[in-house]
Amino acid sequence: MKKYIKYIAAVLVAAAVAGCMEFLSVNHPESAPVDSTFEASFEVSAEVDPDLGDTRGTVLVGVLAPVSWNPAENITVTYSSSDMPGGAVTDAPMRLVTDADLNADGKTWPVIMTERLGMQGNYEPMQWVAFLSTMSHTWNPGDKFTGTVKVSVKTGSENIKANLAYFIGNQQDGVNTDPQYYLLHKQPFETTGGSNAVIDYTLPKMFYITPDAFTWEDIVAVNFDPAIQVDGKDSPLLGAEEVYLMAEATYNSGADKVTVDEISAKTLMMKSDRIFKLYIYPHEFFGIPAGTEIEKITFWFVNKDKSVEVKNPSTGEPFTSDINNI
Repeated sequence: MKKYIKYIAAVLVAAAVAGCMEFLSVNHPESAPVDSTFEASFEVSAEVDPDLGDTRGTVLVGVLAPVSWNPAENITVTYSSSDMPGGAVTDAPMRLVTDADLNADGKTWPVIMTERLGMQGNYEPMQWVAFLSTMSHTWNPGDKFTGTVKVSVKTGSENIKANLAYFIGNQQDGVNTDPQYYLLHKQPFETTGGSNAVIDYTLPKMFYITPDAFTWEDIVAVNFDPAIQVDGKDSPLLGAEEVYLMAEATYNSGADKVTVDEISAKTLMMKSDRIFKLYIYPHEFFGIPAGTEIEKITFWFVNKDKSVEVKNPSTGEPFTSDINNI
């Protein structure tokens, strides 16, 4: 039996179109089996800003889920509202956004959600997917209405603990830099019944790439945190004053590889507090011609004389990171 938590929120949210919004209730399971489908629902109320002129708009919903769930293929969203065009319509389907659906900054909705809402405390690959209503609403000054957003999610095959997240707003206000312009719900969640040990997405990682959305065509930051313990043991590079980045790139369908394993200013990582960081443009870093697709990069970390090296403690192999270009 699925466990459900019912949340009652009473936070009013000022918005450019909606004078105030609130969650009336959120119904969401705490867990679900692997390879299953769960349902979540969000009841909201909204009041249009009385100083706003008549306007037409569309509902915008975003969902943050693990990349391994293939969320664009395995999440569907419907909504109902007391102000539905043409009268009472329930569970109207919302469509997945495309690359042609751009916000006011000329970016896709998943990209702007990633930039402004982040990964919500997750350190493993997560992805925002966004949905728009297929009907346009007419909002008049002072209008009040209620609605329900329903989300259906198919889980993946692994045991995972993660923070899912849900954005509810409208296309006109978008994902404003002011968090009062939308509703956002973060949901701790776990999948069970898989064959693997639980992967806790909410634990800080020893190695990670920033920004969250990237390709190997971008300038990226390689981050290393030697203070992260593995099985209760400190990293052998904890306390090191200098850490160097070693890396290997694969291209031409795996036929060619370039390894950078020198100790030099090129590979010396910058230290800020406890985090070591190095910005790289992969094509320049590896000397691979621009326009050549880099298929894979692996990373490991060493001290100045290479007497100590740190690789992925789970595998004993170099760290890897899948691109996340949303």
